[in-house]
Amino acid sequence: MQNYKTIFLILILSISTPVFSQDFLRWSDEFNGSNLDTNYWEYQIGDGCPNLCGWGNDERQSYQKGNIVLANGMLNINAKKETIGNSSYSSGRIRTMNKFDFSSGRIDVRARLPIGQAYWPAVWFLPSENYYGTWPLSGEIDLMEGKGQEPKNTYGTLHYGAHAPNNKYIGASYTLPSGNFTSEFHVFSLNWKKDTIQWLVDNVVYSTKTKKDLPDFWWPYNRNFHCIINLAVGGYFLGYPDGTTPDTASLQVDYIRVYQNLNDVYITSPDAILRADQQKDFYTQKIAGATYLWQVPANCKITQGQGTAAIKANWGLKSDSIKVTITNQSTTKTISKFIRTLPDTCEGVFDNVESLRTAFWVGGNGTYKAAVNNPSKDSVNTTLICNRYYRSGSTTYDALVVFSDVIRNAKAFEDGTLLMKMKLYTTAPIGTDVNINFENRSLSGLDYPSGRRCVLQAKTSKTRAWEELTFKLILKPDANTPEGNIDQMVILFAPNSNNSDVFYFDEFSLVETPCKTATSSINESEILNNKINIYPNPFTNQISIEAAFVPSQIVVFDLTGKELIAAKNIDEVNKQIPSLNTGSYIVRITNNERHFYFKIVKTNP
Repeated sequence: MQNYKTIFLILILSISTPVFSQDFLRWSDEFNGSNLDTNYWEYQIGDGCPNLCGWGNDERQSYQKGNIVLANGMLNINAKKETIGNSSYSSGRIRTMNKFDFSSGRIDVRARLPIGQAYWPAVWFLPSENYYGTWPLSGEIDLMEGKGQEPKNTYGTLHYGAHAPNNKYIGASYTLPSGNFTSEFHVFSLNWKKDTIQWLVDNVVYSTKTKKDLPDFWWPYNRNFHCIINLAVGGYFLGYPDGTTPDTASLQVDYIRVYQNLNDVYITSPDAILRADQQKDFYTQKIAGATYLWQVPANCKITQGQGTAAIKANWGLKSDSIKVTITNQSTTKTISKFIRTLPDTCEGVFDNVESLRTAFWVGGNGTYKAAVNNPSKDSVNTTLICNRYYRSGSTTYDALVVFSDVIRNAKAFEDGTLLMKMKLYTTAPIGTDVNINFENRSLSGLDYPSGRRCVLQAKTSKTRAWEELTFKLILKPDANTPEGNIDQMVILFAPNSNNSDVFYFDEFSLVETPCKTATSSINESEILNNKINIYPNPFTNQISIEAAFVPSQIVVFDLTGKELIAAKNIDEVNKQIPSLNTGSYIVRITNNERHFYFKIVKTNP
């Protein structure tokens, strides 16, 4: 059987070449041996208790090591009706967590599914790090889920969103045109790229999802996940065993293969980083045998990991790109990522709904809605859309919970070197308090004040008109919560009240006090020494550059870091400037390998 599978693998690779001709086999398990390869897999045992009884789905099985059997070149996960503790069935579940993690690739699984009411086979992926928070904030990808009572159907799903009951999912099902999944082997596949995920059966695409399908939430599928293969029995998804359910059933897996294309590899990191932030993590796919060479901007420093797939770096004061060159076998690929540094000068917006999203709603007592029409455009807030929150009048401390990829440390806000601002329009009376708590979610689930590192506060001075609030430290309820372990902001509109007003909010911004310039690689003295100036600023249809050197490149970015114009001289830039909308932009002027940044503003003629 082992020799047969070797020949079969060669045939499969040959047949599949036209589909993903630039892909290489990154990892596979053909399940040829007699024991599970624990270099890559670990067993999960039990019924999920005490933390997740029924595995979060009201399942009826207890997972046992003995229910995992390798024989005849197959992984067999066997379910059996028997009493183990509070469970009425036994079965098996394995995962690759911290042994094989990945964030892109083509994953093929050849399998035959069990038949029978309430048998629930699955091949799926959970995050190896709960970077955005616990389930479902950091996502879940279901490559294949079956229902034993539906032998012709399979399901592919993404789970995401806020904490229950505000969790979301989106997916599709596929029905075999002939035959079924329980008597024949079929290949279930996932084609996973940075911003797109496709589901396939026997190389037929039946579903495609992109970032645009998650309009109110972030796309969490850009960080490392691990694979889980299991056979559950019963649950909310498909119902429960009945008199027709067989006493035994098996999920058989012939192989799992992960292919990688270097063109689909990317750098995983925050899209935006605070100025001079320390020990930030950057990583890409860890490919066996590959070499890695990282390049960071001149004002940044790699502190750990050079030559590996993951580094730590101390960031500088300006937005710029980070790069890594990967060499695998005879192929070399350099990939880069533009990192927006916030604030972009000494003061700048870090979330404005329209074009720069770094703060996302994950829960609240009231009713939240993103991207609603501005209730009253004025000189304070000219944007078209904003956030809206109807406060719950029945909740004394109505907590709107927000995740921000930028705010991870409270220190600068506590010592006053960093201030937070927010624009607000409300029907609440003048003098209404607005608090922002910096918290650690897991600790804040304990009794007050656990997990509440600090409280910033501002008071309204207007009603039914926009104003910009500045938040300052008023309290540190739990100084034992580490200042660098912040993973949520909690906004409390009119705390300690039964207020039921509406609050529109927009344009969170940060202000450095004092502004960091002395150690900047693009500080004021350097600009003066090189006699660099952009004028007029603000401008209408064209700009001019005055410098003691001839720029080798001029690039214009929007405030999210997206490259809009790239040219070798100012004439080429000015040909494209009329296509820009009014608003603020960042210009990067390059002299050899030195970058100089300027903020420019386009106005109406």
